[in-house]
Amino acid sequence: MSLRDLATAGLDGFDAKHDAVSAPQGLPAGDYTMSVSDIDHRVFKSGWDAFGVTFEVVEGENVGRKENVNLSFAETTKTGKAIPEFVLDRNIKLVAKLGAMMNIDITGEDFAAENETDIHDHLAQKLRPGLGTIVILKIIETPNKKHPENGPFRNYDLQETEQPDELNVDDQELPSNVTDPVAEKADALDPDPFANNATTPASDDTDLPFD
Repeated sequence: MSLRDLATAGLDGFDAKHDAVSAPQGLPAGDYTMSVSDIDHRVFKSGWDAFGVTFEVVEGENVGRKENVNLSFAETTKTGKAIPEFVLDRNIKLVAKLGAMMNIDITGEDFAAENETDIHDHLAQKLRPGLGTIVILKIIETPNKKHPENGPFRNYDLQETEQPDELNVDDQELPSNVTDPVAEKADALDPDPFANNATTPASDDTDLPFD
């Protein structure tokens, strides 16, 4: 995305007189046809960690733009305050819906670990085979009455959509000068291709919906 495109997208709906510069940025609220482009266990510099999913728009004027969804299954905040059950329930159901669209069954046993870090890691490993699944991601914004300077809360829902047809090409149909892109990519990877993917760009605690 060019700087011009980034500015256009970032200033869309931005109140320069009243909105905070650090207000969360992202796609405007709405429904988007998106590919699940990444799934991992994310650990931030603040120490907060989450089950993370990256969605990438594949249709319409926002093609290529991404939305990062980070879901925590911690039962208390860093100050010991209990996370409301409705928040945990909503996060659990969102993961279950994502799994269903990948034909991966999510049950209560997937949340049975003793701590949230192990749950986040387990969910990332279990759902990662579903990368590339196409879904409708619904982005819903609600007012942040307690800290309006931080922008609205962003909530999410998912809807199933048609998957693209698989391209079945017999090896004998390929030209002799075409190499195997999967093999080439594998040769270029380090022995442990996910060793450096344990963290995401730094995020401070202002990104979190709870104090």
